[in-house]
Amino acid sequence: MLQYLDKSNCLRLTALIMLVALMYAIPLVATPFRMEARAADTEATKSPPAATAPQPEKYDTLFGMIMASGASGVAFMVVLGSFSIAAATISLERFMNLTRKRVLPPDAVRELHDLTGQRITKPDAFVALCLRAPSPLTNILKAGVMRAGRPLPEVEKSMEDAVAKEMSRLRGSVRPLSVIANVAPLVGLLGTVVGMIDAFRVASQAGTGKAELLAEGIYLALLTTAAGLIIAIPSMLLAAYFNSRIDNLFWEADSHLLNTMPGFARMEQVDETRSAKASV
Repeated sequence: MLQYLDKSNCLRLTALIMLVALMYAIPLVATPFRMEARAADTEATKSPPAATAPQPEKYDTLFGMIMASGASGVAFMVVLGSFSIAAATISLERFMNLTRKRVLPPDAVRELHDLTGQRITKPDAFVALCLRAPSPLTNILKAGVMRAGRPLPEVEKSMEDAVAKEMSRLRGSVRPLSVIANVAPLVGLLGTVVGMIDAFRVASQAGTGKAELLAEGIYLALLTTAAGLIIAIPSMLLAAYFNSRIDNLFWEADSHLLNTMPGFARMEQVDETRSAKASV
């Protein structure tokens, strides 16, 4: 994989690492996270001194807030954490592999232009190019070469089908990122609903005068929704970026392959001439 780390890839990889660090790592760093002043306990005078002693500042860090959200909250955060790792992994893989060098190899593009500049009437040179430099570009070219000598609309249709197939294959690698972007907020929302149900249950058992317990349970429950959105927003943006990049790369591939049409037209004419001579 390191062989593809050219200058442009390094810049894209650096940008991705910075984005992942901003959206994923920073919120998980256990730095002091001071909460606003909480309401005094109305039952302080009725509790023994040990109960009124200052509690450990377990909510001063994001990790502490997650652990205080209960078993269900921790479980949902683990699921969302796995989503974030999967999204980061998919993004790194796409940044490394969805490049012009992989889709449109410069050597193959250069040789293709050289061949289209010649008046080739046999597909042998194109076949050799496809075998020597396999890539989405040459896979599309191969689909046309397999129909060389047939009517030009048939060649074009074969290449169009190959384009759709190659685009579908590349988009399939991006699709999990879109799925994560859509599912992560729903998982976060489900975690919030479960947390709020538990918060209302605890508040109802504690009786009146315990509004702070309800408020505490609600803001702890909302952590999962926030985490889901933190994962979904960059995942959705990255998926849109990768899909746009695929469109741009295949638009460029189409411009290169368009120059091969005159060559396929000549091959069709040669084949018709040979058929005519054979019939005579």
